[in-house]
Formats: sequence, C-alpha cells, structure tokens
Amino acid sequence: MIKKFKTIPQEFRQFFKYCLVGISGTLIDLISLYIFVEYVGIAIIPAAVLSFLLAVTNNFTFNKKWTFKSKSRNIKKLYIKFLIVSTVGLGLTIAFMYVFVNILEIWYMLAKVFTSIVVLTWNFLGNKTWTFKLKLESSSENNDFKYDLSIVVPAYNEENRIKSTLLIIDDYINSKKINAEIIVVDDGSKDNTTKVVEKYKNKIKNLKVIRYEKNQGKGFAVKTGVEASKGKYVLFADADNSTPIEEYEKLQRALMENNAEISIGSRYLKGSNVKIKQPKHRIFISRVGNFLIQAFLIDNIKDTQCGFKLFTSKAAKDIFKFQKVKRFAFDMELLVIAQNLDHKIIEVPVSWFNSAESRVRPIRDGLRSLKDLVYIKLNLWSGRYSND
Repeated sequence: MIKKFKTIPQEFRQFFKYCLVGISGTLIDLISLYIFVEYVGIAIIPAAVLSFLLAVTNNFTFNKKWTFKSKSRNIKKLYIKFLIVSTVGLGLTIAFMYVFVNILEIWYMLAKVFTSIVVLTWNFLGNKTWTFKLKLESSSENNDFKYDLSIVVPAYNEENRIKSTLLIIDDYINSKKINAEIIVVDDGSKDNTTKVVEKYKNKIKNLKVIRYEKNQGKGFAVKTGVEASKGKYVLFADADNSTPIEEYEKLQRALMENNAEISIGSRYLKGSNVKIKQPKHRIFISRVGNFLIQAFLIDNIKDTQCGFKLFTSKAAKDIFKFQKVKRFAFDMELLVIAQNLDHKIIEVPVSWFNSAESRVRPIRDGLRSLKDLVYIKLNLWSGRYSND
C-alpha cells in the first residue's frame, strides 16, 4: 500500500497530506472552541480566535515536517506567512459562502463544499509556493545532464603546476571512461595560467577555462565554476592535485551507498593517508581552527578545509547560491549552508599530499577565517542561508 502511494505524483501526494492535516486542524478548531466556551468560560469571539490559532499551529507544524518537508529553520518567519495564508483563506470562506448562499441561492451545505474546495486549493498553493517556497512540478523539468561529472579547478598563479594536474585528471577520466568536463577558473592570475590551459584545450576533451581580471578568492572561483557546470555531479579539486583525482571513486561510492548529496574528503579520519605532512605550526593552526569550527558552526565533521568535495548538481546549485564568503573560509560556509538546508553529508578518508607551494598564509588566513567564522554564524542566525 505504501509503495503504491509513493508512485502517485508528488503534487497529488502533497495535496492528500495537506487535506489530512486540514481535517485534523478542523477537529482541533471545533473541539478547542467548545472547551474554551463551555468549560473555560471565554467569550465566543476570543475563543474562536484562540481555537483558530491552535488549528493554524497544528497545520503549520505537520505541513512543514510532513507535507512539504521544509528544511528551513526560520520558524518565526514561516509561521507568520502560514498565518497570513490561513487568514486570507478564512476571509475567502466568508466571502464565498455569502456569494453562494445569499446571491446565487445555493443550499448552504453544497455551498460549503464548493467553498472548501476553493479555499483548500488556495491554502495549499499559497503555502507551497510562498510560505515554504517549493516549486510546482513541471513536465519541462528533467534530469538530463550534458556530462556525468564536472570537475572545477580553481587556479591562481598556477602556470607551473596546472599542466601536470590537467594531464593527470584527463588520463584518469579517460581510463575510467567518465563523461566529464574540466572547468579551470583563473582567479585573476598575474602569470600565464590561462595561456597554459588554453594551450591544452585541443588535447584535453571538454576542457574549459573561465578567467576574470581581479583576484576574488578561491571561494569565488569555485562558485563561478559550479554555476557554469553542466554535470550530474560536481567535484572541486585543488590545482596542485594535493588529493589525487583517483580519490573521486571513494567519494562517489560513499555518495551512492549512503544515499547522500555531498561527500567530502577528510585528512583526519581513520583510514586517511597523509603522505606528505604540513609543517607542525600549520598542523597546529589547522587543528585549532577545526576545533572552533566544530564548536561553533558544524556538527560531526572533522575536516572542513580539505579541497576535495563532491556534490550532486542539485545540492551544489542549492548551496552555492547562498555562498557569501569568497576566500579560504568558503569551505566551512558551504557545509554550514548544507547542514542548514538538511543536505546529507558524508565524510570520507582520502590520501593527501601537502604542497610546498601552498598559497595558504597560516597567520593571516587563519585570522581572516576566524573573522569569517563569526560572519557565517551571524548569517546563520539571521536566516541568510534559508530558502524563505
């Protein structure tokens, strides 16, 4: 029976659930009104208002969690919008009943049926598309992708390393017969990074380069690449190939086995293989940073900063549209947004090689990341990472 129900189109399932919730709300409205008037001794008008609010609260709670499965945590704003839709629905009920009974002279019970259908439809569509901001299903919306995988490589002054990385990635995707595109985003390099990439466009299939003049930061570069991606899955990887491209298989397998939308490489899980370690001062700063991130922002993720992350296309587009941080702290912001939107994240142990030519400046970038941590927390509290 449950399996058959799941084969019904989503719009009809949601509407059926909405009707069931509406029935429960009506019962609460009637029963609480009776109790308020007969047992508590409240006058009819204030009792009707209280019972109406109880019914709205019941309907809001179940429709958010069950009918529409909203991921937003901005409860206050959603509730006010839900209350507005319900109040307009109440006004429509009064107006339609007056027209049907007094002007069209329809039997009041039949008029009530017609009115209920109209108002229920209004409430359903209003709450679905405005309160919870869910799109109506469209036959034109499909899951056709030009590529199976989009690989986004942010690059800044990488003329000496980008060739090797691109050739390694190309060899891998060819050996595995992956239909992939490689998007190099030149983050305002002052060297010949773009020229080096352009030289290999005829040798490497589906290689693209995006360049802008002013350096914006790694986070901005990754976002630019994700927005241009056309793959079913989106992977971003560092230009120095510090996490070998072969580790993609682990992330993809974890994504599928756990029915997740995001899998991220980690250097700090059991099974991780850090073959070339960072200097001790950088390890210390990194660990302190991760402690603060876990304490104030993100639950149950040991390594937010590893530059090797895989997303489903839908999750990537959902998350990156909220991204505000342009530089190194963008990784933790993405994961905060993902958790706020209830996307499932899997952390996967990977191999990792530290690069002696790393662009990270431990003290300066560490202080900037600390400032960004506060900024991200404020954004989270203010609802800037929500769909409403």
